Amino acid sequence: RLTALEKYEEFLQRVSAESTTSNIEALNMTDVTDVCPNASALAQQLTHIELERLSFIGPEEFVQAFAKDNPHLETSFKDMKKTRNLESYVSWFNRLSYFVATEVVKHAKKKQRVRVVEFWIETARECFNIGNFNSLMAIIAGLNMSPISRLKKTWNKVQSAKFSVLEHQMDPSSNFCNYRSTLKA
Repeated sequence: RLTALEKYEEFLQRVSAESTTSNIEALNMTDVTDVCPNASALAQQLTHIELERLSFIGPEEFVQAFAKDNPHLETSFKDMKKTRNLESYVSWFNRLSYFVATEVVKHAKKKQRVRVVEFWIETARECFNIGNFNSLMAIIAGLNMSPISRLKKTWNKVQSAKFSVLEHQMDPSSNFCNYRSTLKA
């Protein structure tokens, strides 16, 4: 019985090592700017994805999401409806954030990282212009992740004025006051 378990663990280690090697090679092969060199086109495509995903979410899912967190409601109401579409939308946000961060850190050379960071800043700016605030926030979250924000030499080369403006617009202080005023305009 132990030998079967040991064989299984060895197999898992081998598969894990092979997949890690092939994933690293695949990461180094393509770049987001190779696939879509135009930040405006990428922002438009992200907006199409956002709209499609958002169209699946009904108002009852938002109510259900808040009801799940309320301990005072009856359990029958809590179990009434699932929030799969809303959870999928949140998952999309997280995946986009991690994708942005991955696209930056996969480059070994500072010059390439600067180019990718500036591309994502430009894409975020285009998302802002289109009104795609979810993708904008996901890109900002990705660029503010710890592995990216620690790249001081990279950020020193980036023209960060545009990024600062975007961060200011999406600043969560005062209950997203700047964001709310942008929506009203």
